[in-house]
Amino acid sequence: MAKLMNSKSTPSAPSNLCIFDTPPSQVAFNKGLWMTYTPTNPVETGDSYSFNIYDSAHFFQLNKTYISFKLRFTENVKTAETPSTFYYTNFIGATFFNQVKLSYNNVLVYDSNNYDYKSYIHTLLGENGDTKGGLLTAAGWHELDSPKTNRQLAANRVLDICAPLLLEPFQTERLLIPHINIQLTLYRNKDAFCLEGGAGKEGKLEISNLKLHMRAIDVVSSAAIALENRLRTTPAQYPFTESKVKIISIPEGRFELPFTTLYHDIIPRRIIIGFLANEHEITSDSLNFGHNDVSEIQLDAGGTVYPPQPLQCDFENKNYVEAFTRMYEELGCVSNKTCPKISYKEFRTGSAFFVFNTTPSDTSSAWELRKSGCTLLKVRFSKKTPAGGLNALILSEFDSFVEVDVYRNATVGSRH
Repeated sequence: MAKLMNSKSTPSAPSNLCIFDTPPSQVAFNKGLWMTYTPTNPVETGDSYSFNIYDSAHFFQLNKTYISFKLRFTENVKTAETPSTFYYTNFIGATFFNQVKLSYNNVLVYDSNNYDYKSYIHTLLGENGDTKGGLLTAAGWHELDSPKTNRQLAANRVLDICAPLLLEPFQTERLLIPHINIQLTLYRNKDAFCLEGGAGKEGKLEISNLKLHMRAIDVVSSAAIALENRLRTTPAQYPFTESKVKIISIPEGRFELPFTTLYHDIIPRRIIIGFLANEHEITSDSLNFGHNDVSEIQLDAGGTVYPPQPLQCDFENKNYVEAFTRMYEELGCVSNKTCPKISYKEFRTGSAFFVFNTTPSDTSSAWELRKSGCTLLKVRFSKKTPAGGLNALILSEFDSFVEVDVYRNATVGSRH
């Protein structure tokens, strides 16, 4: 005779046996459509591009925001000579811009300085392989193991680019309420950052046909009125995880960081650390995060040390398994099955990221308790830092949110 494994277990049946159930009907939205906007200033001249979006009728699905543009490459040839070989930076749809500013009704909501590094690191470490190998190829994404020739440029070649706008306040499922003037300004990067070529060579990228694409939702009148009435007593809230980039310059000939204090106030949720060359040379890849002979690395956040014993690395003898494994674990990749495609060898040859998670759970989407204290970073190198020195790039994540009231006043409620 069959019986329940435990008397507290609730009897159930598989969903494919529920042949009389009727699926729910979506009644809140009338329709969804794509809206396209052009800059308010000339694109061909200047280094910044501004968009002004005001729509009184629609809600916006911010996580479906894209920019599209065309890039034409030309080489600065001073004498008659054979054209040089140039390559564009990986993920050029995002790394072409180094800063993005976002305002709601003239209130600065977000200033994404170092947008190039942030978008590349978040995509490399956070997006799954299917997205990077599919959708993001339209943004100029190339996997780490793909041939470099895939990014090769030819004279007067035009790149057709379409990339998601990776602003943290836009990474939300919540719809932005109407009657908000969205002001967006993008600042382009230097050509020396976006291009890689031979020594003494120069080239430039010219942008044209820049457009902003946003997904607008037409909400039924009854739902829109109900939301507006609720706004009279409670502001709309848009929580997100904000990331900050801090760059520490390390002089040449050093065996350790010149100073160790990163923050004196709020402890970040997570810190990602990479090392770069001190200067952007056109002869090198701007996104090459080399290991730079790191031998020990450890984080002290409010008196708690991560990990209890420093991570030991010996890159010369290819012994760095603990740092490699901890990168995957501290990103939450093993738990949520969205692992970045970084091999053990690739970690050593240009994708050496040291990740420290200060939260109790690596998969929680909830806010963490606000903790104050000093955040210290301790790094040692097995060899002296090279001529010209290094830059330590510190990407820190904090809880944050934006509130919008019935009068469309925006308030940034940063948690740091």
